[in-house]
Amino acid sequence: MKSIIEEIIKNSPDPLGVRKTTAKVVNNSKFVKINPEKIKDLAMTVAEKLDNKQVLDEEQFGSMEPTPQLIFVLDAINFCFWAKKDEEKWTVEYPKGNYISNGWYALVASIERARSEDLPILDSNYLKDLKLEEVEYIFRSSNKTPIPLLNERLKDLNSIGKILSDKYDGNIYNFLSQTDLEVGIIAPEIVKNFPSFEDFSELKGQRVNFYKRAQIFAYDIGMLQNLKVKHLKALTAFADYKVPQMLRAFEILEYSKELSGKVDNYKILSKDSREEVEIRANTVWACELIAKEAKIEPVLVDNVLWKMSQSLKDVKPYHRVLTTSY
Repeated sequence: MKSIIEEIIKNSPDPLGVRKTTAKVVNNSKFVKINPEKIKDLAMTVAEKLDNKQVLDEEQFGSMEPTPQLIFVLDAINFCFWAKKDEEKWTVEYPKGNYISNGWYALVASIERARSEDLPILDSNYLKDLKLEEVEYIFRSSNKTPIPLLNERLKDLNSIGKILSDKYDGNIYNFLSQTDLEVGIIAPEIVKNFPSFEDFSELKGQRVNFYKRAQIFAYDIGMLQNLKVKHLKALTAFADYKVPQMLRAFEILEYSKELSGKVDNYKILSKDSREEVEIRANTVWACELIAKEAKIEPVLVDNVLWKMSQSLKDVKPYHRVLTTSY
């Protein structure tokens, strides 16, 4: 497998250094392993679902017409929706009588609800001056569980609002117009200009890059009918918690007994721990290997697996980390 990884690195663009830095982790993993014997079967399943258009599309952004500004605001705070063991998940009621507990879709609903109440949630000047009581209202829950990491979301919304106002006349489209819609430019420039999208770990003194939200923003923009991004090969899979859960369900990711015990019992892993870094790095490379077998881009593997995660039942839990990265 090591030689295949080296071949992929040699022949793939890597503008954020995700492939190169995560490969070092995969080649020396202690807690997580990739089972290459299972790759072919899942690659066939992914290719079939892709052919049948069983994928995420722009409908995931809600019922209002999606715009780059909406997608940017959503992806800026697209992280950490899980609940502790035996605890209800953060749930949003919108429209009235419709309760949504799936993290991403609850986030979309909360932003849509704010817009229906005439809150200028996509306006950069409004975002940069948001106060805690305002975001508490915007992300209010229909149960007793608040949205996780509320203060961090406020900080990120304030940050992107200020940068948009100061550098891009308040609109992320003005940023995108400078990138020629090349995903290999969009993602690195997002990180460079919007620090809240930073996403890397250190393991034994070595930097390991992931950039989940920066990459997913570059990909999400391409779902818009009037904006087609270029060169998806520059992106890797997005190292989150649902995709590794699916890879483990299909026996491609194998956890050590120690790590399995923690994950399956809803123990919270430490941010930047070796266990977390190995899960994320092996997720990236499992998707690379599936993509190579299926002859598609890794981000399409990610898309299909995340879509599958919304309907696949009776799977083991995903790992839990308190983080703004994913």
